[in-house]
Amino acid sequence: MDNLSIDDRKALLRRIDDALNENVISLGDAIKIIRTELYGMNQRDYAKFTRVSDKTLRDIEKGNTDPRLSMINKLLAPGGFQISARAVKQII
Repeated sequence: MDNLSIDDRKALLRRIDDALNENVISLGDAIKIIRTELYGMNQRDYAKFTRVSDKTLRDIEKGNTDPRLSMINKLLAPGGFQISARAVKQII
């Protein structure tokens, strides 16, 4: 893990959560932030850590694939996130 204080880690996770909720970042962006800023890992090490192939991780972070939800959950889990559904406002 990277050398972040507990407060810095909590703030980073809040920032990711807020950005996802506001649709400012994609899931791939969130995974990349978790990998780089929270864990300080390169793609190869994070892929090995999460038991996902390098290529799959690279494609997900770039938005070049439509991965299974289980794969996204594997990559988000080290940051304490998981995929869930929620109602969104509909414009009528």
